[in-house]
Order: sequence, then structure tokens, then C-alpha cells
Amino acid sequence: MQTTHRQMPMSVHDIMHAKSVAVIGASDDLSKWGGRAFGILCRHDVSTEIYPVNPKAASVMGVKAYASIDQCPGPVDIAMILVPAPAIAETVQACAQAGVGCAIVITSGFAESGQPGQALEQEMAKQARLAGMRIIGPNCIGILNAQTNMLASTAVALPVIDRAPAGHIGFASQSGALMGSMLARGIDVGAGFSSLMSLGNQCDVDINECFEYLIEDPLTKVICLYVEALKDASRFSELLQLARQRNKPVVVCKSGRSQAGQRAVQSHTASLAGGYAAFAATCRAHGAHLVTNVSDMLDVAMLLERNCDMSGKGVAVFSGSGGAGALLVDALDEAGFQIPTLSDSTIESLKSVLPSSNLQIPIDFGTLLPLREPHPSGQDPWEVAISLTMQDPAVAAGLVMLTSQPTMDKVAQAVQRAGLKTNKPLLYIHVAGSIGEPARAVMKQTGYGFVESQTDGIAVLQSLYQRSLMPASEPLVAPTKPVGALDLPMGYLSEPLARQLLESAGIAMSPWRSVQTSEQACQAHEQFGVPCVVKAVSDTLVHKSDAGAVKLNIGDRQQMIQACQEIEQNVRRAGHTLQGYLISPMCRADAELILGIQRDPEFGPMVLLGAGGTLVELMRDVQMAPAPVGKAQALAMIEQLRCLPLLQGWRANKPADLQQLADLIVATSQLAVSDAALTELDINPLMLVDGQFMGVDARAVREGSN
Repeated sequence: MQTTHRQMPMSVHDIMHAKSVAVIGASDDLSKWGGRAFGILCRHDVSTEIYPVNPKAASVMGVKAYASIDQCPGPVDIAMILVPAPAIAETVQACAQAGVGCAIVITSGFAESGQPGQALEQEMAKQARLAGMRIIGPNCIGILNAQTNMLASTAVALPVIDRAPAGHIGFASQSGALMGSMLARGIDVGAGFSSLMSLGNQCDVDINECFEYLIEDPLTKVICLYVEALKDASRFSELLQLARQRNKPVVVCKSGRSQAGQRAVQSHTASLAGGYAAFAATCRAHGAHLVTNVSDMLDVAMLLERNCDMSGKGVAVFSGSGGAGALLVDALDEAGFQIPTLSDSTIESLKSVLPSSNLQIPIDFGTLLPLREPHPSGQDPWEVAISLTMQDPAVAAGLVMLTSQPTMDKVAQAVQRAGLKTNKPLLYIHVAGSIGEPARAVMKQTGYGFVESQTDGIAVLQSLYQRSLMPASEPLVAPTKPVGALDLPMGYLSEPLARQLLESAGIAMSPWRSVQTSEQACQAHEQFGVPCVVKAVSDTLVHKSDAGAVKLNIGDRQQMIQACQEIEQNVRRAGHTLQGYLISPMCRADAELILGIQRDPEFGPMVLLGAGGTLVELMRDVQMAPAPVGKAQALAMIEQLRCLPLLQGWRANKPADLQQLADLIVATSQLAVSDAALTELDINPLMLVDGQFMGVDARAVREGSN
């Protein structure tokens, strides 16, 4: 074939609708990667032209072979490269010169293996870029479009099936093995896919491009993403927002959720708002569902494909075993869900199929009564019991746990019929082992899906419920006071400057005076007329308590003078310069929170709210959202705190003004977006005093600090 160059690089849409696939390294030996890849193409009735490339073979699996990529008789949209790493550079260059649209590099041994591999990968990407050729990978298992049966993948499941299962779930993954697992699990439970994409090292095509394609693809209803690292976090955020606008649910699983590599320098928020926390907060704020493994991801996606939505904590439990039902109820309670009480009208309706002793959840199928006369809809007793219960307003979701018992297949049929009539998630938990295969087959054939443990079932509901807790982002309300107009220095801000910054944004702080001498400190104490706290003012001292630079309960002039002297000695001993003292009245708090800002290097300013005080990092009761935060989102953050009971009048304390707290969160978020130099901010503690909130300590860092 004559050397050609494409006028425009292929888009992901073009790649996913390729018309021709060449396999470089094709072989008759199915135990080799090239043999597996070409064997898949031969086994499936694919929609593309297929070209085996092997310089030593006249044919591969009965198909005419070509000695080199440039000898293929027609344009090559996709070239699957399955040659050893040392031969990659030459092979990629040959593909580029032959006008190949996209090279899918299955071979590993690149950036993931160290510096030499990284250099090889960079050179490969450079060659492709100069020629206008796209690359997927390296270190991947390829892609497939199940709707058109375009296959360019080595997924282990493909050689044992005749056609990829078509449906409306799209999956883009930075892990090839997890893409293969998603496909295999989908085959087992009857799921269908629009597209599956394995991206490997993302040396060219990245997960954002694939995400955008899935948003635009009319045959994709639910988008699943496995993420390891993002090239452009801001674009990812934009795409999350776009998916929500297009009403396409997104399910995300990300590795790297530990604290390793997180920056924790000067503020508590830095230690709490690490990389994954910012990623997760961004996903939640834009309505994505978060899961911890791809099995849960697929189970969630199958429910979302049926337009299921969970808007409350009430979960109905159905079981063929009283014991299994009781255990499931216990597990749901421990997970924070509620077992709802059915309404009188629901109970009355259930009397047609249940005895008076079993008219509340959990519903035990073992007590079902035969219908006295055929139900007008033709429903059986199982379907009647499930449908009536799921219609109850107190029920937000249902779990059907089926142990080994007679008529398992009939129960499964009833579950899927009832489940398809409601937009509430009704999940089938199959714990009957191999003898339950008839029931399993029913769920698989209909594409309804199932899980095989109560742990998995509860995890799926947790993902669906968590998504419902965060309302859509709201337009930023203009600050009521000018923000960022202060002439503040760069670097760490002493507490007086941090307080001025917060007060300029309308954030309530405790009364305070900034003074230079112990005599002035005594005068400030006299003005307040109550026991006071005295703190060192220094633009280099961050953790004042650790340095002995805070003295509490100062009740008279002599105590104030002594406290100032001790603070001065302690600050100098710690190697810092004392600039003065900050005096503030002592407060008795009914609760202590932390409110702050952390500017994530990828996702920008994040607002953090959590249980505060000296044990903030130990408690880790934290909610976070990207700035700006609207009032409804702020209230949602408050409602998800584990310490919420402390704010609602714990032990006869005055309930907090949660509307005021929400306003403080909104104001803090406005400060985060209006002062681009502000990288870190802590109000800790933010004290609840007689129902109202006020900041009693503050620290801030503006960009430019060491």
C-alpha cells in the first residue's frame, strides 16, 4: 500500500466506529497474544475488515496474511500492535508512515516499568503525533464497540463467547484487567455494553476523551469510569457537569485512595483534603456515584440503566428465610439504613397474600398465602407482596435475599417483573449456591442482574443513597461584602491578618484585640471584663499551642503579665519572632467544628467542614465540596456530619442555627474563589456558643509562601 497520511487525526468516535483492524503479530498459535487477538476477530462476526500482519506467514487462521502494515490492501483504521517492546518504535513508525489511524499498543514494558520504558513511550507518542496517528495504550487490552461488534481487544472473555453483549453501559478504564473483569462479570449477570475501552498508560488518548465520547454517544445511557490519574482534572470536572446536564449517570471507581503522597504542611485542612478526598468531593458535587470496585460499579450501573433512583434510607427486606432476613436487617441497620414501617393502606393490601403475623418488614416468603382468586394483573403471590411493599412511600429501595428453597426460579421471575415496574432500586441477592442456577439463569436472561452477598447488595445501595445527598451545584451568589480587597502579604498570615480576611467576607469571629505589649494586653483584658485567652502573634509560628504560645483563663492583671512573659520566652526558645499578642474572651463551646479552604493542585479550591478542635485529624468527621458552594449544598454537607447530633441540641444544649452555619460555608467558598492567592485556610475551632457560631482561631496561607 502506498504511504498515506490522514488529513485529520481520528477522534474517539472515529476509533470506536473503525472500519478496518490489522493485527501486527497475528499468529495461528492461540496461546500467543497475537494469536488470541486475531482469533477473537475470526471467531466473532465483526463489522470490520481484518488484516493479519506476519512477515513469516502466508495466511493466519485461513485469512491471507501481509508481510508488513503497508501491504494491507485497504486503509487501516486500527492497528493492534502485539510485538515485543524493543520492536515497538520501528512498528509504530511503520504504522505512521502507512497512514494508520490509530495504533492500539497492547505490549507492556513502558512508563510503568521505569525510566527506560518511559523514554520509549515518549518517543513512540512523538512519532505518532508528528504523523497525526492516535495511540491507545500502551499496556492495555484494547477496545470494543458492542453495539456494532467492532472488536480490537484481547480480553480473556472474548474467545469463549460468540458476540460481545450489547447494551447501554459504557466503560472507560485505565486498567486492562479491570475492563476484562467488567466484561466477564457482565456476561455472568446479563449486562449489556455500548463500548468498553482500556487505555493503559494514556500516552495519547486519555480517559477524558473517552468520557466525552460516552457522553455524546446516543447508545450509552450509563457511564462507568475506572480512574488512576487524570491529565486534566479541570476538564474532568467539566465533563462531570456536562454528563449531569445530559442526564447521563456516571459511576466512578478510583484507585489511590490512601493518604500516601498527600501534602500536609501547615493546616489541618491540608491533612484532611488529600488527593482522593478532593477527587471524591468533586465527583459527588457533580452527581457522580462513587464505588470501590468494578463489581459494585456494574451492579450500580445496571440499576441506573433502568432509571432507578434512591432518595431515602428506608429499605424493604424480602427473604425466603426468616434467619437470612433478620441478618440482612441487622446489616442494614449497621450501615445506617432504616427498616421502614409500612402504612396502614399497604398493610391492608398485603393481607391478601400474607398472614397477620407477617405484615411488616422483613417480609418472609415462607409465610406467603395462596391467592384466594387470581390477581387481576395475573401476578403471583411473590410479585404481589413485592410490588405492594415497594409502592409504600416509606420504602426507598428493596433487597430480596434468596437462600436455597423450592421455586427459586419463580421467585426470581417475580422479582424482575416487580423491579421493572418501579423506579426504586430492587436488588436481587442470590445466596443459594450452584443449586440456584435456574434462578440465576432467569436474572441473566432478562438482563436484570444480581449480586451474591448481602455485603455487595448493601454497598450498591450505599452508592445510590450517597448520590442523593448532594444537590446540584448552584450559581455563585455575589458576596455581600467586598472580599479580597485587603492589602494582604503573601505567605503565612498571622492570626490578626487571618481574622481580618475572614471578617471582610462576613464570617463571624470572636471579639479580639491585637496588641504589642503586656501593658496593652492588660488594658484589652480590662475592656473585655471576663477571663481571656492570650496568644502569640507571629508570622512564622503556625502551631501556637505546640510552642507554648497560648495561655487560657487569664483572670486578672498579674496573670496577664505573667502569661505574656511566658509566651515571649517560649516563642524565642522555639526560634520565632514575637510581634505581639492577640487577646480574646474565653468561650464555652457546646460543640467545635473546623471550617476551611484547601486549594487542591488538580481540582482547585475545596471547602471543608468537619468536627474540629484538637482531635480534628483523629476524628476525621469531614465533608468537603469544591468551591463555590451553594446554600443547598452547604446544608447537605452539615446533614452528613457524624457529629450532627451535637449541633441539634445534645444533652439539652441550645440547638445550633444551621442556616447560619450554611451561610458561613457559602461565605468561605466565596472567599476561596475571590482570592486566587489563598491556598490554605483554617477556622479551628469554629465554636458553637449558645446556638450561634463564631471562629475563635484562624490561620491562612497565601500563594508565595515557602
